[in-house]
Amino acid sequence: MADNRKPNSLQASMAKAKAGRVGTEIALRCVALCGATGFGEGELLEKWARDAKILDLFEGTQQIQLLIIARQLLGRSSTELK
Repeated sequence: MADNRKPNSLQASMAKAKAGRVGTEIALRCVALCGATGFGEGELLEKWARDAKILDLFEGTQQIQLLIIARQLLGRSSTELK
């Protein structure tokens, strides 16, 4: 859509929200699947799980993306829907 110069903020926000949620879920499931080995500080899997989770928490991306999606679907402005 962006390549064709069409508005895509709704679709981009949906993709970002879903990708963050799925990335975190998959990383945490992989750690759980590996058991005690997955929690080792020297393991790359543990680092990926921490990184995925902290990006979601630190940036607040889920809440921001969901707010953008709600505004687009309801046709409200940022002053009307905070």
